[in-house]
Amino acid sequence: MKKVGLSGLLCFLLMLLLTGTALAAKPAPSPSGTGILTGKVLIAGTRTAIVGATVTAVGAVETLSATTDSKGVYTMTPLAGGYNVTASADGYISQSFSATVGDGTKTTLNFALSEVIATGGTLTGSVTDAATGLPLVAALVATDHGGYSDATDEQGQYLLDVAAGTYELTVSLDGYQAATLAATVAADETASTDFALTPVSAGLAITSLTASPDSFVEATVTTLSLTAVIDGAPTSYQWIQVSGPKVPLVPAGETASADVSTLEIAAECELVFELTVADASSSVSQTVTVLMQPANMLQYPGLNVQIGGSTTAVARFQYSGTEWCLFNIGTTLKATPVSTTKGAVYELTLPALIYDIEIITYNGGTYALIANGGAGVTVVNIADPAAMSVVSSAPVNYYFDGVIFAEGGGSILYDNIFESDAGPVVALATDGVDLYIGDHDYGIHKTSLANLFADSREADGTLLIDQEVLTVQYAGEHGWGGPFSLKLYGGKLFAGLGALGMGIFDPATLEQTGRYNLYTDEARIEDYEGAMAISQTVASDPVTGDPYLDDFTGMPDYRQVNYEIGTIMHGSGDGDTPWADFEREGKWYYEAVDVDVAQQGARTIAFIAYSLGGVVAVDVTGFESATSSSFLSAPYLGYFVAVPANGPYDTGSQPSSLLPYEGAGMLKESGVLSVDVLGDRVFLTDHFAGMVILSGAATPENWSGDAPPYDNDSDGIPNNNVPEYEDVTSYDMSAWDPTDNESLPWAYYQAPCELATRELKGHGYGLTLMDNIDLTAAGQIDVLECSTGGGFVMVDVTDISAAVMTDRFDISVYFPSTDEIGAAPDGSPSATIAIGHTDGIASTENYIYVSDGPHGITAWKITDDLGYPTDAIHVVGNTIQDEYPIEVNGELIYPASHTVRNVIDASGDYTWALCVGNGLRRVPIADIEAGIGSAGVPALMKLYIEDSFEHNGDWGVVRKFNYQDQAYDVEFLGNYAYVADGTNGLTIYDISKDSTKANSGFFVGNIGYNQGSPLLGTASGIELWTDPATNNRYAVLASGPYGVAVVNVTDVNSMQIVKVFEPIKYENGDLGSADGQAMDLEVIGDIAYYGYDSFGLIAYSMTDLIEPLPDGVDPTELFKKETDGTVLYDYRPEFLGKFKLQEQLGYEDVDGGTVKMAYTEQAGKLYIYAAFGHYGVVKIDYTDPTTPVMLDAVPTANECVDVEIANGRLYVADHGGGLVLFK
Repeated sequence: MKKVGLSGLLCFLLMLLLTGTALAAKPAPSPSGTGILTGKVLIAGTRTAIVGATVTAVGAVETLSATTDSKGVYTMTPLAGGYNVTASADGYISQSFSATVGDGTKTTLNFALSEVIATGGTLTGSVTDAATGLPLVAALVATDHGGYSDATDEQGQYLLDVAAGTYELTVSLDGYQAATLAATVAADETASTDFALTPVSAGLAITSLTASPDSFVEATVTTLSLTAVIDGAPTSYQWIQVSGPKVPLVPAGETASADVSTLEIAAECELVFELTVADASSSVSQTVTVLMQPANMLQYPGLNVQIGGSTTAVARFQYSGTEWCLFNIGTTLKATPVSTTKGAVYELTLPALIYDIEIITYNGGTYALIANGGAGVTVVNIADPAAMSVVSSAPVNYYFDGVIFAEGGGSILYDNIFESDAGPVVALATDGVDLYIGDHDYGIHKTSLANLFADSREADGTLLIDQEVLTVQYAGEHGWGGPFSLKLYGGKLFAGLGALGMGIFDPATLEQTGRYNLYTDEARIEDYEGAMAISQTVASDPVTGDPYLDDFTGMPDYRQVNYEIGTIMHGSGDGDTPWADFEREGKWYYEAVDVDVAQQGARTIAFIAYSLGGVVAVDVTGFESATSSSFLSAPYLGYFVAVPANGPYDTGSQPSSLLPYEGAGMLKESGVLSVDVLGDRVFLTDHFAGMVILSGAATPENWSGDAPPYDNDSDGIPNNNVPEYEDVTSYDMSAWDPTDNESLPWAYYQAPCELATRELKGHGYGLTLMDNIDLTAAGQIDVLECSTGGGFVMVDVTDISAAVMTDRFDISVYFPSTDEIGAAPDGSPSATIAIGHTDGIASTENYIYVSDGPHGITAWKITDDLGYPTDAIHVVGNTIQDEYPIEVNGELIYPASHTVRNVIDASGDYTWALCVGNGLRRVPIADIEAGIGSAGVPALMKLYIEDSFEHNGDWGVVRKFNYQDQAYDVEFLGNYAYVADGTNGLTIYDISKDSTKANSGFFVGNIGYNQGSPLLGTASGIELWTDPATNNRYAVLASGPYGVAVVNVTDVNSMQIVKVFEPIKYENGDLGSADGQAMDLEVIGDIAYYGYDSFGLIAYSMTDLIEPLPDGVDPTELFKKETDGTVLYDYRPEFLGKFKLQEQLGYEDVDGGTVKMAYTEQAGKLYIYAAFGHYGVVKIDYTDPTTPVMLDAVPTANECVDVEIANGRLYVADHGGGLVLFK
C-alpha cells in the first residue's frame, strides 16, 4: 500500500470538508413499510430544472409533499402503496402521474412541465338605441356557443370573459329588434363590438301567432293551419320555414298552410315557421313551433336494405353451362357471371348479414343455403340467377345450463343458463343429406335437408334440429369456442373454433374426436405469448394444487378469472394474468377462423387460418379413425406469419384494468382469415397482405425465411407484440420498403411466399378458387376474393414468377360496395366509393358526413334540389379514398384515414375527423354546404398537412408530448379543441395556430397521460359542462375500462382530475365494479348519460360527479376492497338510473351494448336513440333519470355504433353493415 504522509492526510481531509464531500456510509434505508419516491421536475422539452416546484403524492392512507431543490430533484418517503402524484410550479402547467411505491424500494418519477399558456380573451362593447343613441340597460348579450352571456349595465356596457376565438354575438331586448354580429378575440386580448338596436314600431305588432294543431303524430294530420293577429297596417307579409324537415308552405296574408301529408320521420322534430310583416317604417317578426312525433322507425329504402356494407362470403355455381358466383355486400346477395369482364349483376335482399354460402342441388333444383346470422338459415332458389327468391328463413335456437363463470367483479356465478331463439349462424356444411350449422354462441347443430326444405320447425318457431353439440366454454363473461367455419372432409367435420383452435367432430354423433390449439401448444415459442407455458402460468388451488385449467380444453377456467380479478386487479396480490392477457389482446392471435384439409403424400394436413397467429399447419393423419376415447391431438408442423396490426394501446400503456374490451384497434379484424389448399400451394387472405400464395404445402415444417433465426425485437421492450412480432424468429418482419407506409414485411418477399397482392380494393377476408387455375398465364379468373368494406374482386394470377410482385396478378373485375361516384385525388369524378367500416355520422340541414374508417369521410345529400327530405341520398363530396397522403401536380393531399367519428365545429365550415392513430384532422365542408358538389359530380374535400393536429405527426413531434395520437372525440370552445385522446387522456389544441410547428403553441396541454397506467383509461368520449353555480368548467369523459372520468378544466394551465371510477355493480349482493367499458356519453342539462358496452346506459347527476372528495383521497382510486371481499373504502357516486336491453322482457338473450347515441327533447320529455352494438337502435324515454323506459328497438344487420338525427330521420352507422336509414 502506498504510504501517505501526515501533512498530506490533513490536507486531503481539509479538502473534503471545503468541498462538502464526506466519506460516509450509505444512506439509512427507509423505515419499514415505506419506500422512496424521487425524481426531477424539468421544463418540458429541455433539461432545465424547475427549482421550488411542489410535488404532492396523494395515497389511500396519507398525502405527502416535497419541494424540488436547485437541481429540480424532490424526494419523499411514503408508505408503500399507490399514489396519484402531481407536480406544480408558478408559471407552469401542472402534471399528474400515478406511481406505486414498494416497501424498501426506490421509485423514480420525473415530470416535464410546460409554461403557462394564455387561452382567454375579453369581449366587450356597448348597446345603444339606434334612434336616440342612448345606452340600453339589461340587454342580453350571448354567444352562439360556449354558453357565455352578460346583461348590459347602466352605461349600456357588457363584458364577457371567453375562450379566445370567433363568436356570433346576439343582443336582445324587449321592444327592440334583435341583432347579431361576429366578434373575434385573441388570447390575452380584448375585442370591442358595439350594437345599435332598432326599436320596434309602436304601431306595428304581431300580437299572436298560432298553429293548428300545434302538436301531432306522424300520418295523423295532413295540413297545418298558421294564423296571425296583427296590430297596425302592414304592407307586406313574408312566411318562411325556419327549421325542421321542409314541407310545402302556402302563404295567404295573415294566414298560411303547411302540407305535412307526406312527411315521414323516425324521431321527434319541431317545425318552426316565421312570419315577418312590414310597413313603410319598420318590420316585426315572430315564430311559431309545431311539435311532431314519429309513429314508428321504418327502415328505407326497404326492410334490411342498407347502403354499402362488408363483403364476407362467396361461392361458385354453374348456370346454363357457364361459371357464376354468389357474393354479398352486407345483407344483399348478388349473382354475377365469372369473367374477365364485368357481367350482369342480380341481387336479393336477405333478412340479415351473410356469413357463409353453401350451394346445393336438391330435388332437381339449385339452391343457396345462407348462414344468415341471427336470422338463422335462409334458403334461396338460384335456379335462375336473374330471378332469385327466398324459399325460407328459419332462426336456430339454443339452450345450455349449469354454466359456471366469473363476472366482471371477480365473483363466481354458478348454474347459469344461456338460451336464445336466434343463435348467430355463421357457417354451414352439408353432405347432401344433412346440414351442419355453426352457431357462434353455442356450437354445432345438425338437421336433415329434408327438415330444412320442408320448413320443419320446433315449437318455438325455430328450425327443427336433430342433434347438437355445445362447443362454447366460459371462464369470464365472454364465451370461447363458438364456430367460425365448418368443413366436411374425409367423413369428418373440421371446425374453426376461435380461441379453442381447430376441432374435429364425428358427423354421425357430433362427438369431438380431435383438436389442435396453438394457445395450449406449449412447445410453440413464436406466437404472441412467446415461451409462456399456460399450465405453469395459471394459479392453482391452494389445498389440492389443481391448476385453474379446464379439464377438457386446457384453457384458463373461471377460478383463474376469479383469482386474477379478485387477488391481482382489486386486491394486493402479484402474479401472472394469462386470462386477462389472452382476453384483452392475445385472443386475436389465437383465433382459429378457417380450416382446409388436404392429402399431401402419406400425410393428411390441416391448414388453420389463425388470424394474427398466421396460417398454421398440423398433421391430422389418422383422423378418420379417431374417436372421443382415442382422441387425436394433432401435432404441429409449421406456420407462415400474418402481417402485424396496430393495437388499441401503445406498448406499455395498457390500462391497469384486467377486464376485456371490444375496442381492440385493428386487432379483431386482422391477420389470416381464410385458407384454401390446391396441390402443393396454400392460398390465403390476410387483412393487410390481401391474397397470398405459399408454396410447399406438402412440407410446411420447412417453411421459414431465407436465413433464420431473425431478431424482430425492434425496440428492446420485452413482451410487446403489438404491433411488432418480437417472438417471431423464422421470418424477417422488417419492412420490405422502409419508405412505403404500407410496406409488407420481408417475409412476404421470400420463400415460401410466392404472391402477396396487398389489399385488393379492401382488406382481405374470404376467397374461393376456380377449378382450372393457371398461375403462369393471363386471360382467365383464378381466384374470387371478398375484400370486406372494399367490395368484391375477381383476380387473374398472370405470372406467379414475375420479377415484380405487382406484375404477378391483375384485378380483372371489381364490385365496390356502393354504386356511388366519388372525386379522385385529381378532382375528377372517377373514384369508386366503398362503405363498409361505418363508425360515425355528423349532420347539417341538407347533408350527412360519414366516417368510414380507412375510406375517410364522404358527404351525402339528404334533401332534394328543393330542400325536402329524400329517400334517394347520394355522395356529393369526399376526402381522398386512401390511408396516406397523395401527391397530385406537386400538391400533397392528406386523407382523413381511420376516422371513427367526425364533429362539425361552430363555424359550420369544417367537420373534424377523429382519426385513431392520426389525431384530429380538419375537413373543409363550406363548399359542400354551398352546394358545390352533386351526385355524379362530387367535390373533393382537400386536406393539407396543416389540417392535421397531432402531437406525433408527419412534420415531426411535440417534444414535450411525443406520444402516438389516438383521437376518438372532440369538443370545441373558441379556438380550442378538447380531444378524447385514448390512453393519452385529454389533449387540448389551439386550432387557430400552425399545427406543423411545435413551438407555434398549437399544443396547449394534456392531462391523463401516464406511461403504463393511464390516469383516464382510454378516453373515447368527451363533453364540456359548466356548473351554473360556480361557472367552473368540466370535461366529462368516457374512459373505456376505467369508466367515468371528470376533469376540472376551468383553467387549462391547472387542470385537475376530479374523479375516475368504474360504476357500482352488485352481483349476488357482492359490491363490485361494472364490467366492460364506457364508450361514449352525452351531458343533457345537469345529467350525464354514459353508454357502456356491456353494462347499459346509465345516468349520473353532474352535482354528484363534481362533488369534492375528502382530503387525501386519490381521485383515480375511489374503490378498494380486500381479496376476501371486505370493502376498505368506496367514494363512488351512485348512478341515478340504468337501462340495459338484456333486462327488458323478451330481450334477455340478445347481444349488444350501448355505443354512441343521439337524443331529442320535446314537451318536457327526453328521448335517447342509442346505438346498441350487435342489436341495433333502441329508443328510450329517459325523462325520469331514475326510471328509463324502452319505447322501441329495431335491429340492424351488423354492429350499430352511431346514430344521427337530421330532419326527423335516423342515419345509422352499422360498421360492417354500412349505412342504415330510418324514417
